[in-house]
Amino acid sequence: MTASCETPPRKIGIFWFVPAGKSYQLICLAHEASRVHTIGGFKTIEEGHVDTWAKVQKVNRALRPFGYEHFPRGRVNWREVDGAFLLLADPSIFDCELHSVIIERWNLQAENVYLIRDSHYRTNQLPTFFSRGGLA
Repeated sequence: MTASCETPPRKIGIFWFVPAGKSYQLICLAHEASRVHTIGGFKTIEEGHVDTWAKVQKVNRALRPFGYEHFPRGRVNWREVDGAFLLLADPSIFDCELHSVIIERWNLQAENVYLIRDSHYRTNQLPTFFSRGGLA
């Protein structure tokens, strides 16, 4: 029996962090970056937060009262010019150090990820969990 030394595939996609008690739940849709086509020098998944959230709500009924913009969210793209990953997200995700969860779970190399506070992903109603700075 031989052990595999393959590096897990890197992923790109969209995500939310939803409060779950005193912690959070990561809700995401990710694809292997190597399987996504490069268009205009970038790789980004076709699915968006709006359409994906409707599917999430069908699976998790507790989220039905909330719109897709209610919880802190973000996206990871890939840029061809320098081979870097772009992690664009609500500022609270960075403030709570939750971006490290995405970097780890999606097998991104931290030194090759640009962290971008993007007002496009800013939530209008920050859940208390995030305004307190995350885990106590």
